[in-house]
Amino acid sequence: MARSGKQSAKKAKDATSRAVAKADDASTQHTAAGNAMWKVLSVGTTLVATKLATDAAQKGWKLATGRNVPVKGDYEREKTRDVILFTAISSMAVAAARVAAERGAATYYRRSTGHLPKALEDDQVKPEDKKAAKKLAKAKHKAEKATQKAIDKATGNR
Repeated sequence: MARSGKQSAKKAKDATSRAVAKADDASTQHTAAGNAMWKVLSVGTTLVATKLATDAAQKGWKLATGRNVPVKGDYEREKTRDVILFTAISSMAVAAARVAAERGAATYYRRSTGHLPKALEDDQVKPEDKKAAKKLAKAKHKAEKATQKAIDKATGNR
């Protein structure tokens, strides 16, 4: 009796393990709806981040200088230096906000689905792509050679 109880417990445990593995496999599958949802999430967060960063840069410029935002093309009133400086500052703010928004969206997507969106997954070089594989092998050999040279130099072996 005790033996059959252990066997049934083992069978139940094995069935549970298979069910969990199957669920894990299913959760990492990319669906058309998931891809569409990622696109909407990515574009939406990017647009909001861009708008917020642009507004912040404009208000920051006004607060820091006391002047209105320089307008490109207003050659008579605005100094070129001010136009270039504002463009650089606002561009950096927008780029940083977009990166932060996309990272946040990717984190939210990963927490919701259990995997990254297909667009953000690492692509592996396939052996069928001979040109890329050859280039990768050449770079790897070059890196190994440089590493060995550095080790030899550090240890005094030549």
